[in-house]
Amino acid sequence: MNDTTPPPERPEATVPQPGLRFLEIAVYIMGGLLVLMLVVLLGGIAWKIANRGEAPPVEPKEMTLNIPAGASVSGMTLDGDRLAVNTGKEIVVFDVKKGQVLARIKLAGP
Repeated sequence: MNDTTPPPERPEATVPQPGLRFLEIAVYIMGGLLVLMLVVLLGGIAWKIANRGEAPPVEPKEMTLNIPAGASVSGMTLDGDRLAVNTGKEIVVFDVKKGQVLARIKLAGP
């Protein structure tokens, strides 16, 4: 017994649907845009690394804080751009960047 069954017939070429060509073009365009954006991103990073400028030197500021007569500074705390100075009689909150006193908190004690 010979098994001589013919191979299954191949379907004839089907007619492409009209929307598929549009989708294929859209995929190619979006892929190209992704590659382009990656190249631009890497170029921007390389440019920033190559053109890294030196930070301008910080000029020291001289600030004067008036404290009550006879008081001495017993502690200071810096948080960001705010400085709290404890004089024993009051706590003075000072803005270092603006150079001004933000608050004076009187300490009442026995």
